[in-house]
Amino acid sequence: EEDEEEDGEAAIQKFKDFHEAFGKTLKLGVIEDTKNRKKLAKLLRFESTHTKDGETVSLARYVKRMKEGQKHIYYIAGENKKDLENSPFLEKLKKRGYEVLFMTDPIDEYAVQHMDEFEDHKLMNATKEDLKFGDKEEKKEKKRREKAKENLKDLIEWYKKLLGENVEKIVISNRLTTSPMAVVTGTYGYTANMERLMKAQALNDPSRYSFMASKKTVEINPYHPVITTLDTKIKEDAESDEVKELAQMLYDSALIQAGFDIDDQGSFGTRMLKMLKKGLNVDEDAKAEEEPEDEGEEEEEEKAEDEAEGDEEKKEEL
Repeated sequence: EEDEEEDGEAAIQKFKDFHEAFGKTLKLGVIEDTKNRKKLAKLLRFESTHTKDGETVSLARYVKRMKEGQKHIYYIAGENKKDLENSPFLEKLKKRGYEVLFMTDPIDEYAVQHMDEFEDHKLMNATKEDLKFGDKEEKKEKKRREKAKENLKDLIEWYKKLLGENVEKIVISNRLTTSPMAVVTGTYGYTANMERLMKAQALNDPSRYSFMASKKTVEINPYHPVITTLDTKIKEDAESDEVKELAQMLYDSALIQAGFDIDDQGSFGTRMLKMLKKGLNVDEDAKAEEEPEDEGEEEEEEKAEDEAEGDEEKKEEL
């Protein structure tokens, strides 16, 4: 039995070494080799919400340990596992106990786009709109969201007007449990991760990028106190500049959490400073004081510097 265990561990390590060496080549094969795509997909390995550090899981293994009632394979792409683990996009998936694959290699998201499904299970990006669970609970949640949408219709209309062309639409979220808001991408638009990769490419097509990058959807959590309080505030005074700034800050923070860039960083910095001043009870118009000057100390410092330079010159002469 010990020999069998050692042989098993050796085989696992051998495949791990193979995947580290040829993982990117396998993923390129998934993109380019349509004939052998299904076979190559079986060799892919990813970290996930259910794997320990240094461990990976295959798509076949993922399917085998799917929760009862789970119909889809979920994944999220980004720079590293640590950031992805804390993503608000995973809140409802984690609550359901569904495993989510972490795709941290730059080529991962490209490769997955060429794989609609694996063993009759659709691959679903957790950061895109229209996230589906396909279980019994989903129908109940849909009814609750429709009721919440009706209750928050004034807030949704007001928020869309405030954000304007920055967003395509504002909807009630089916993926958030603890966060107030998330910014997701349209079904055919670039994710934040893909935007980052496109911007890093020196020869990308700006016109194609701007078209694909424009489709953002704001999802709000109707049960979060920030959203319910904001709804109350706009009913009291929809033209309040303070409420508008807070709403804009909420959107900006959701953009950052999602991995998107803020277009107007100057305005973002101004709003942040204004909020800090208010939190610290500093007058909004307060400015930094002029740097104090002490002429006596400055003269003494200049005299000491001159003396030091004179001593150095004498040493050099000697």
